[in-house]
Amino acid sequence: MTDSNPNDNNISFFGDGFFDWQRVKSETDRHEMYQYDEENQWGGFSREPFDENSYTLPAWAIGPFTKYAGNPVFAPDPHGWDCGRFAGGVHNGAAIKKDGLIYYVYRGEFPTPQDDPRHADQRATGIDYHCDIGVAKSSDGIHFERVAGPLFRPDGNEMYSFEDVCCVGHKGKYYMVLNRWDWAQYTDPAVCGVYIATSDDLIHWEKVGLAFPNASRIHRNACILQDGDNRPVRDTQGRFVMYINDGLIAYSTDLHEWESSEVDTPWPGGEGCFALANHNPSRPDDIVLFTGGHHTGHFYAIGEVLLSLQNPSMPLEWLPRPVITADDKIPYEAGYKAQAPHEHISPFGDTIFFTGLTDWNGKRFAYYGGSEYYTCLAISC
Repeated sequence: MTDSNPNDNNISFFGDGFFDWQRVKSETDRHEMYQYDEENQWGGFSREPFDENSYTLPAWAIGPFTKYAGNPVFAPDPHGWDCGRFAGGVHNGAAIKKDGLIYYVYRGEFPTPQDDPRHADQRATGIDYHCDIGVAKSSDGIHFERVAGPLFRPDGNEMYSFEDVCCVGHKGKYYMVLNRWDWAQYTDPAVCGVYIATSDDLIHWEKVGLAFPNASRIHRNACILQDGDNRPVRDTQGRFVMYINDGLIAYSTDLHEWESSEVDTPWPGGEGCFALANHNPSRPDDIVLFTGGHHTGHFYAIGEVLLSLQNPSMPLEWLPRPVITADDKIPYEAGYKAQAPHEHISPFGDTIFFTGLTDWNGKRFAYYGGSEYYTCLAISC
């Protein structure tokens, strides 16, 4: 079995930034949709016979990944703002190094306030949670302490939910891109979508605003192309690159002003997680885009797509099977609490997604979500 290529499959995007499993009216219906259905959710990958025992990763790929035995490495604080809720906790954060430490800039969830009349229209949508951004730090990449947060919802931003972080450091400044949502207007790209903030220290952040305020459709889940030290990487035309869900790509010369367009040749995997360049000295033009979404037997799993700095929008190959998947024998990856008696805390029992990766002590540390509730660690040499 060879690696898949752009001519293998008929792949298309929906064209509005959302996926089929998100197109439901009630929270009950939504939870029922968080189950893998092979007929509808194969993910656009080849259905040719596949022998996992004989398959080896190609030279361009990153992996294999080993899950840290002491997972999860970060959990909701039951007494804090990021207390979590059923189906959501602390996850989808960016890992970035500063002063010999790993900083984890993460999405923290909590139930939508029930006694605040300002949220009445949002509660009517059936979406029952909000998120804000917190910061934790670690000296070993495993044990984290919270140092900041919530960052964005104060000062008139209480209506918004801030989610799914990507961070890069460039010329002494840090750039964060994340999703901003108003649940009462979540399909309006003039209000919701990729949002930019900047910082000098990873603790105090200045809100810049929507990256694509004039977009005609939702732009979400942005990941800026970066190296293993989380510095943004330019393509051969001198442009910074941003991958966005649903077949979109964007370019910038300054990390502030971005222009997006649709890719001509889509790739499977649903959502972009993380875009890594300069990871292999013998292949200096390679880009590896980690993807999430439906994947060959899993509701959400991590795939890899090969692109190039010569043409960041053209997929060259992709792996036929994911490199990180959920294990239904591990409670915190199967929708249950990590501690006995393993209370059911999430319907996302077959869901692996990450937005944070950094090189650490000669290895690659990827911080992935366990049941969309915990942050877990997978390591690749």
